[in-house]
Amino acid sequence: MGTVYHGVNTETGEPAAVKLLATGLAHDEAFRDRFAAEIETLKKLSHPNIVRLFGFGRQGELLYYAMELVEGSSLEEELRQGRRFHWREVSQVGIQTARALRHAHDRGVIHRDLKPGNLLLASDGTVKLSDFGIARLFGNTKLTAPGNVVGTVEYMAPEQAEGRPVGPKADLYSLGAVMYVLLTGQPVFQAESLADALHKHRTERPEPVSRNGGDVPEALESAVMQLLEKSPEGRVTNATLLVRRLEAMEHALSISGQTTVRPTFAGEGQGCAPAESDGLATTLATAMQPERPPGAAGDAMALPEEPQAQRQPAVGALAETRVTDAFQQLPAAEPARRADAAAEFVEVDEEELDPFGHEEDRPALVSLHTWVLAALLVTVGAGAWYLLQPPTADALYERIVARAETGSTDALVGAQDDIDAFLMRFPGDPRAATLREYLREIELHRLQRRFDLRMRGLTEAKNLLPVEQAYIEALYTVRTYPERTAARLEALLTLYGQEEPSGPTGLCLELARRRLQEVRQQLAEDARQHLALLEERLQAAAGKHSDRPGEARRIYEAIIELYDEKPWAAEAVEEARKRLEPL
Repeated sequence: MGTVYHGVNTETGEPAAVKLLATGLAHDEAFRDRFAAEIETLKKLSHPNIVRLFGFGRQGELLYYAMELVEGSSLEEELRQGRRFHWREVSQVGIQTARALRHAHDRGVIHRDLKPGNLLLASDGTVKLSDFGIARLFGNTKLTAPGNVVGTVEYMAPEQAEGRPVGPKADLYSLGAVMYVLLTGQPVFQAESLADALHKHRTERPEPVSRNGGDVPEALESAVMQLLEKSPEGRVTNATLLVRRLEAMEHALSISGQTTVRPTFAGEGQGCAPAESDGLATTLATAMQPERPPGAAGDAMALPEEPQAQRQPAVGALAETRVTDAFQQLPAAEPARRADAAAEFVEVDEEELDPFGHEEDRPALVSLHTWVLAALLVTVGAGAWYLLQPPTADALYERIVARAETGSTDALVGAQDDIDAFLMRFPGDPRAATLREYLREIELHRLQRRFDLRMRGLTEAKNLLPVEQAYIEALYTVRTYPERTAARLEALLTLYGQEEPSGPTGLCLELARRRLQEVRQQLAEDARQHLALLEERLQAAAGKHSDRPGEARRIYEAIIELYDEKPWAAEAVEEARKRLEPL
């Protein structure tokens, strides 16, 4: 598909990973369109844990783009060299990758092919996620349609293996599979073929991490196994909640004395602010640095130190099978090709990227030299500790239900943090099923709001699933022609609702069912009111046959004109036609 080169910006001297796509792809109009679309995707992302886009261009028959060059190695290379990761390292990989996913998911970007080869370990311990858009770029042109499978089978979510549309939780499943292999040294499922691997992802439960992963904290194992749930609804709600969960585990184990390794901030010692607005953007500790001298890793993965054919797979792992194998890499860069054809390069300024928020450093709250303030701090801290003790399951549940019983969806949205906290701390509580239903209501509410904004032209209607596009189009006539809206919603449910799909399609179908019910109720009310009026007008016209036939004729014609296309008025219209014939 292409080649990754180690390049240099000749004006600034800044190194870069230059992805040169295979010759001839520029002639494929569909591929050029996808290339432009994926560049737009990359321009949305600016985060310390995501490889940055520098620019893109075309020269002659070649398409290319330049990315940040990461000095280090990929987690895949570390695994191939036999490295076993400590659970603390895996937790940090999970936290940093989840932060990258949170940034992407908040901007509507799904990775679709998260794997160790796309996670680069920089020389300072920072984990950087790469190759956003590669699966879509080289996959089938109709990637949103059911039946197309794009990704790497060892880390593929069940819904992705089935060819169904995928959402943010597919990336979370892949992250769980990556953490599993880092902890155990083997993939979630060992298989002899691609088809066997796909089947196991859809149907089998993985062995517990503790069976092969040594001394792994129960909280970490629980998080990984929940990420690997078959149903997206059973997984961790979102990347934000996963970050909080892993950080809470690390904090709790640190207090209990199980770990003494202190994570470092990105840029610490260089006068830099923490890399996340919540002040918790940690990078891996010294223990995570590779024992060998680091090589140069480009966006896709590090430039190999040995020929591809000599690489050995991880112990016990199925040789990685890619449905979309994006790039072949060369051990050394070649001189830049100079084409006679006109060349163009579009530099992406850092200000064009969509960055995550930064939080300014805050001054210390107390002076270490002031004993009075120190004593006050201890007192306040003790009181705060008492007041901030996590609420019990009963207290959390009562607080959530109190909001839910108001009947306001906005009030329920305001309870989401409490719902997430309850499901994280008490997943086995019988009341968790009710709270998952609340979360589904919140998702439906937010999805409908996004659709409403698109219908009003306040947001662009891009990257919609076919079922979502059909739903929005059906709603355009809900006020002027509700009968047609009802017919289109019924057709939509017939076409897409046969297998009760989950994920974004399932949410859209649920909205369609609810809106269809509302439209039918409105039509029934309209019919009740209008039919009474029509009966009255038919009787009035009948009394005018003998002395004022012209007026009677006009009444019948008006009924036919206004209500001929209303199914519920068919009998009244037919009666008007019969009486009109003699006149």
